[in-house]
Amino acid sequence: MDLNITVLASAESDIPSILEIETDSQPEPWTENSFREELGRASLFVARPTADASSPCPVPADIAGFICFWSVCDEVQVLNIAVRKSMRRKGIARALLDFAIETGQIRRARVATLEVRKSNLAARGLYESMGFRITGKRPGYYGVRTESAILMELDIP
Repeated sequence: MDLNITVLASAESDIPSILEIETDSQPEPWTENSFREELGRASLFVARPTADASSPCPVPADIAGFICFWSVCDEVQVLNIAVRKSMRRKGIARALLDFAIETGQIRRARVATLEVRKSNLAARGLYESMGFRITGKRPGYYGVRTESAILMELDIP
């Protein structure tokens, strides 16, 4: 069941929620300073659930997930994406990625790229279902667990 969301530019007040999601999602989470730096670049966006009149359940107002990406020349580089554990499998990550790709289309990007942990099969499955393909590998890229990064790429029409 997909959740209705709105993707918005993040604000300073979103940082605590973003950090909570990041810390709960990543074995090597970004720091608060890392996210604050991205605020200045306008490349950090949040997904907020929107009210749905047909839903019998109230929707939490807090941030459901976030994405950080850069649009550089003809490329969209997805740097970080995470969804609150209680809100996963509701289409939020896909919506955030769609937003990044659509932003790239507007800016005339031709390709979207990302790196993902080799062991993150759920994320890899999502990326592959969206048309991303594996283009390489970075052995030992992630430090704490000395895990490889899988490089993926999507042609943007």
